[in-house]
Amino acid sequence: MIGFCPLASGSKGNALYFGTKKTKILIDAGIGLKKISERLSCINVSLNDIEAVLVTHDHYDHIMGIKYLKEKQVFSNAETARGIYRQLSVKPPFRIFTTDTSFVYKDLTVHPFSVQHDTLDPVGFVIQTEKYKIGICTDLGFVTTLVKHH
Repeated sequence: MIGFCPLASGSKGNALYFGTKKTKILIDAGIGLKKISERLSCINVSLNDIEAVLVTHDHYDHIMGIKYLKEKQVFSNAETARGIYRQLSVKPPFRIFTTDTSFVYKDLTVHPFSVQHDTLDPVGFVIQTEKYKIGICTDLGFVTTLVKHH
């Protein structure tokens, strides 16, 4: 599937799908592998098609599934990577980004930006393709000027 689809949202787990013709990723993986697979299959995407996970922050309901996705690249900032390791005792193939610095992954330009939340260095993402641009923020208590800007 090309596009965006929430797979889970709430205190029991968070996961979002984003896909283009070339790239298929998850934003957060806070549910188990079986649920991720089932929900992806509903949109005609195989878990094998998922190449990477972008992580917004290290709360368990956003990272729990990462322990089952060890072969996938995990994009996070350094503080979130530390939190993932501390909670899950796994070291997936991390790709560390710097908050507020854009990076390119395949045909995606990703801009992680700071959001207010009760953890170290949580982020939202602006993801841009050749045709589309989407902003993703989770767990916002309120909308800051920076969130409005992005």
